[in-house]
Amino acid sequence: MGHQHNHVINNRFVYGILLNVAFILAEVFYGIQSNSLSLIADAAHNASDVLGLLIAWAGFSFAHKKAPKRFTYGYKKASVIAAFLNAILLFAAVGGISWDAIMRFEEVNEVATTTVIIVAAIGVFINGLTAYFFFHDKEHDINIKGAFLHMVLDALISLGVIFGALVMIYTGISWIDPLLSLGIAVVILLSSWSLFKESLNLVMLAAPASVDLNKLESLILSHTEVKEFHDLHIWPMSTTEIALSAHVVVHSAKEFRYDLIKKIEKAINESCGICHITLQLEVFDKDSECATICG
Repeated sequence: MGHQHNHVINNRFVYGILLNVAFILAEVFYGIQSNSLSLIADAAHNASDVLGLLIAWAGFSFAHKKAPKRFTYGYKKASVIAAFLNAILLFAAVGGISWDAIMRFEEVNEVATTTVIIVAAIGVFINGLTAYFFFHDKEHDINIKGAFLHMVLDALISLGVIFGALVMIYTGISWIDPLLSLGIAVVILLSSWSLFKESLNLVMLAAPASVDLNKLESLILSHTEVKEFHDLHIWPMSTTEIALSAHVVVHSAKEFRYDLIKKIEKAINESCGICHITLQLEVFDKDSECATICG
């Protein structure tokens, strides 16, 4: 990403955070006024999303910030940590919403459904607009993808709140409100699991899901000069950058060429999107039947 593009994304984080903070305050105020737990539950979830946006914003900013010499990878790993923290925050929000909903089943309170519908409709617009901010970059960064999915999910949840209010208007069933809150918690949990799993894999330095290992191995071996390879390591430097190192064994010393390294690197980059590649060429020794470093 260029500097100008990073500046645009940075501004989108700011706009998204400000819009959602304003909406949260409105939801809490009118949720109390209307006695709607589902509206307050949605506000709690939106609050966790604002905190998530702040963390994602910090991770994005640090990943593109110049670091001291001892940080040879820069602060790129901050984006991975941010994604993992976001997943944990979502799980905490699920627990809080579920507990409040269960407690609310024991109470019978009238809900001001008209107010709920109006505020939730505003939520659909704000969350939808915030999601649009991150739409074009969601496939390039797990942080941005997470922010996009959360905002889309929030818009859908606000639609659910509207639906629940309409059901209460026509049926008079008050327990629809806490039931809907539990439904919100389940949706959040299901949508957060993939983010948690992927971010945990990145923290543990697993090869990113975008890299097809079988395809990568076949790609290396597809070069006729290559006999085999070993010590293949693939790890995430950040949520957008991947590194690879490997020892590549060629059949004979005459195939030990610098241009071969560049050719393999180019193929890996174009096919798998891996930019930071380090390859060590070795020559197969027929007498000892093992590879030796040459050059």
